[in-house]
Amino acid sequence: MGTPKPLIVPWLRRKLDEGCYPGVRWLDQRRTQFRVPWKHGLRQDASTEDFQLFRDWAIDSGSYRPDHDAPAPSVWKRNFRSALNRKPGIQVLRDHSSDSADPHKVYEILPEGGRGGVDKAPSAAVGGTEADASSQLLDKSGGSFSSSQDEELDDILNALALSSPDEDAPGPAGAPGASYASDAATVTFFEVRVYYRGHLVLQTLVSNPQGFRLVPPSPGPSPCPELADVVLPEPGMLPDRVQASYTARLLQGLGAGVRLQVEGPALCATRLGRLHAYWGRTETPELGAEGGELSKEGCTPLYDLPRFVRELICFMEGQGSSPTYELWLCLGEAWPDTGRSWKKKLIMVQVVPTALQTLHQLSQAGGASSLRAEELDLRISDSLGEAGLLGALRDWEERMESQPYG
Repeated sequence: MGTPKPLIVPWLRRKLDEGCYPGVRWLDQRRTQFRVPWKHGLRQDASTEDFQLFRDWAIDSGSYRPDHDAPAPSVWKRNFRSALNRKPGIQVLRDHSSDSADPHKVYEILPEGGRGGVDKAPSAAVGGTEADASSQLLDKSGGSFSSSQDEELDDILNALALSSPDEDAPGPAGAPGASYASDAATVTFFEVRVYYRGHLVLQTLVSNPQGFRLVPPSPGPSPCPELADVVLPEPGMLPDRVQASYTARLLQGLGAGVRLQVEGPALCATRLGRLHAYWGRTETPELGAEGGELSKEGCTPLYDLPRFVRELICFMEGQGSSPTYELWLCLGEAWPDTGRSWKKKLIMVQVVPTALQTLHQLSQAGGASSLRAEELDLRISDSLGEAGLLGALRDWEERMESQPYG
């Protein structure tokens, strides 16, 4: 039988008592508060010592085998953070991970049934979910990255195969067979907004990374149980009765709906019902814009991740325009349409893959958009910066060029 996985609190207490790692130490005589260096892996001054604590926890918990797995410092740190977050008796007392000189966090081990030194742990550091992370995007006031953004970038870049252990290696949670390189595609959530003639009638976050179906009100049994269903609302709330009548007719023809599904590195779509459906990349298309009708016989590719990364790299290098990551679907009417505003269409659906949106916004926060702004603002994050993100994207692109699909 294998060695049982250790409990994080006794394990951590022992490491703190032994003083094994630079910068990891108790802060009080009662041994309840301790500090942990929290340096981003893409900093130029990052070293192996900065991740030794996270690495040892990965080894002892069984999620990393040094003689078999490729090193993945950001994965180790994320797993360590997750292990602490799952313990109700540990909270973040102070978060200084965005401090450019000495990035670190101060944790507190609470007595059973007792209260800690703060009323509530910061939501960005404790108890946060991926859905929470997608809403904690950019600090608009400065252009630097906060701690939650650094950690969110870690999660996104890992999901996009920056760390690629062997196929038989355990994944971040220790599950056998997990492999970032072989499973990388668009690992993302989807923000979906539905408009009836320009009026927002539904906004939802789809947390299924495999994709979803757009379905009519009161849908029947799903032919795609692995996907989430986004139910379009009844048009009865519309004040224009003619518009409501036409919209209801379109919804009736939707049938089994429109399927958007991740396939390898691409997001594809198929119409499943009688109602014709169309797609495009922008709500204001110009002549010759990408898009067209969705196929009922096969899956229509809407975009692929390698293309987005290539365009984002060119954008950050000042050699191209800002890449698009939104998708616009039009149900029952032709699209793209340069002669008629999207707000005149009866049913329009906007789809935003949140991982791509975050990468794009992080690139802008790192300075990619500063030279395109009316007023120059060259403030760049000390903890990551444009160069760090650009290097990570280039690394990912190289890995994907050698990664077979199909």
